[in-house]
Amino acid sequence: MSDGVLDGRFDIAVQRLPSRDARLATRPWWNQPLALFLPSAHPLAHAPDPAPLTALGRIPLVLWPRESSPHSHDEILALCDQAGVTPRIGARARSVQTVLALVAAGFGGAVMPDSHRALRRIGVAARPLTGTNTTLYLVWRADDTDPLVHRFKDTLAPRPAPDRRRRPPPHRHEHHPLPGLARRRHRPARPPLQRHP
Repeated sequence: MSDGVLDGRFDIAVQRLPSRDARLATRPWWNQPLALFLPSAHPLAHAPDPAPLTALGRIPLVLWPRESSPHSHDEILALCDQAGVTPRIGARARSVQTVLALVAAGFGGAVMPDSHRALRRIGVAARPLTGTNTTLYLVWRADDTDPLVHRFKDTLAPRPAPDRRRRPPPHRHEHHPLPGLARRRHRPARPPLQRHP
């Protein structure tokens, strides 16, 4: 994705672990757990709880080639090392859709951000990986002055959590669809006009 931003194919990208390049500007956008994507018929696929890291040693892995995504490749191997397991490589792929297709075909499992389960690939089940977390970044060219790019990334800026502190109840007239009318209703009635002969 970083290469696509640099060569002008993309104005802005969302990705994990972007390339460290002075021509790129990045900003953390969203944190989420990693998940283990498994063939739906695999015994590990349907347990209700998150998968332990040791599960990485119980199935071959579908990895990104290191030359195309060194950070992601090394992150997965580091998780295997943390779990004390030796990874077995079942296949390699360069796109999310190809990774999921290889998983569905039974070549192995894949470690990717949990949000990829939204793709709902037939033949694939996902389980969050215990104790993992990854950050998605917004990535754009540092010298890009296009106002649309800057508006777009401002739209995607993290929003503050809503203030849930208790507040005093408002006055009744504040909820009236026409507050001015509500106030007029509280005025004392005028005395009737007197007619003189």
